[in-house]
Amino acid sequence: MASKLSHSVSYPISTQRLWEIYTTEQYWHDLVERMNSGHGHVEKVSIEGDTVSVEMNQGIPADHLPSAVTKVMPGDLRIPRKNTYRLVEGRIEGDIHATVEGAPVPVNVTGRIVTSGDPASSDCSAEVSVNLPLFGKKIEKAVIDELSGLLDHERGHTVDWETENPLT
Repeated sequence: MASKLSHSVSYPISTQRLWEIYTTEQYWHDLVERMNSGHGHVEKVSIEGDTVSVEMNQGIPADHLPSAVTKVMPGDLRIPRKNTYRLVEGRIEGDIHATVEGAPVPVNVTGRIVTSGDPASSDCSAEVSVNLPLFGKKIEKAVIDELSGLLDHERGHTVDWETENPLT
């Protein structure tokens, strides 16, 4: 059974401004570099009309993981992610998918992010599943904790990036 994540962040900018940022390829490269320097990179950014798809690899160093996780999955975690965002009637609707590479059992994250308003507010709901007796729930909890922190950090980076990179 999967564990659920529900997390919200707010921005001091409008949803439209956030969309302008999301449709700037450099933003995604800067996001991964700033947040995951040395442990991540952008694979591909595709911007077509009202759809943005981003494929990236991120990592969590082993020394940032709880011992319950490193007992089962020693070493750094490699996390391939694919996020797809669409501008729909003034909202940004996003689908997120992530896995943990090299895990002895499948670790999957699927979710949805909806952003609206001025100022913008994003609501994320996701499921994390690890099919492993005894340790599965502990690993799911650790992944959810990391995801919550990641969403907060991404929000902080976005606000900083917007200030540093005014779009004309």
